[in-house]
Amino acid sequence: MLQSCGKKISDTPKGCVTAFIVAVEQHDMNKAWGLLGKDAQAYYNDLGEKQRRSGKGALENEIDQIKSFRSAQRFYSVKRDDTDPNNALLVVQGVKDFKIVTEDADGDIKIKDAASVKNILDVITGEMKNTKPY
Repeated sequence: MLQSCGKKISDTPKGCVTAFIVAVEQHDMNKAWGLLGKDAQAYYNDLGEKQRRSGKGALENEIDQIKSFRSAQRFYSVKRDDTDPNNALLVVQGVKDFKIVTEDADGDIKIKDAASVKNILDVITGEMKNTKPY
C-alpha cells in the first residue's frame, strides 16, 4: 500500500482515515491504535481505566461491538477536505459530511480526537444516531 515517492498511504489525512477503517474492518488493533493521535489515545486510556483494561483494550472492546460493516462503495466515501487540508471528510451518501480531524505527529498523520474516531465508527457500522453530532 505505498504511493509514489515512497510515501505510505497514511501520510495524508484521507489516507490515514482510510487506513484506520481498513484496520478496524480487519480487526488489526495495533495498526488502528497506531493511527490515533495523543488526544484520541488519551480518551481511550481514560476509558480503559474505568473498564479495567488498557486504552487499546477499550478501543478493541468498542470495535468488538460492531456486527457488520457498511459498504464503502455504496454508503460512504473518504474525501480530502478542501477547506482544511489537515482534515478529511467522511461523506455519507444522501445524509451529510463528517469532518475527521487529523494532526501531524512528527511526520505521521494521526486521527486527532475521540470525536473523530466516534464519527468514523458510527458511519462504517451504520449506527447513525439522531442525537447531537460529536
